Amino acid sequence: MGPEKDIPRAGKMVTFSEDYCFVCGRRNPIGLKLEFDLDKENRRATNVVSFSVEHQGWDGVVHGGIIAAVLDDVMAYAIMTTGNMGITTRMSIAYRKPIGVGEEIHLEGEVVKLTARTAVARGIAYTMNGSERVLKAEAEGTYYLDRPKGDDREWANRKPEDRKRTDR
Repeated sequence: MGPEKDIPRAGKMVTFSEDYCFVCGRRNPIGLKLEFDLDKENRRATNVVSFSVEHQGWDGVVHGGIIAAVLDDVMAYAIMTTGNMGITTRMSIAYRKPIGVGEEIHLEGEVVKLTARTAVARGIAYTMNGSERVLKAEAEGTYYLDRPKGDDREWANRKPEDRKRTDR
């Protein structure tokens, strides 16, 4: 599908057209500015990121709240591959191993259940040790679906190859 710029920006209840999201907003001066790769066919979103000392809690360890925020976003972006926007209603996280400042972290989110009003997604954060994944954190979230409206609804129903935005 392509980078996250190819997603709906306005639903019936919420919007993020101002682009100030802490995790993905490009206009937020203190934000992380992550860009997610989207796979509509598999309802997945991915990213690779590393965090700096400004993102730590304990010395040399990325703050758990930062990890929660990026896992929430990667799951929400996975939901956006279905043409919906997801509003987090519940999220649980298991922190398996500390994530060190400067480590290259792989983020993956996928939709595991989709109903008329809600979606359940799973997200993981891991590092690579050669060809082996080392799980650092995993999350599951339930999201209320906010359908795109107006031009965004029409845009969300297009085939991915036809989703070229000229207004963003």
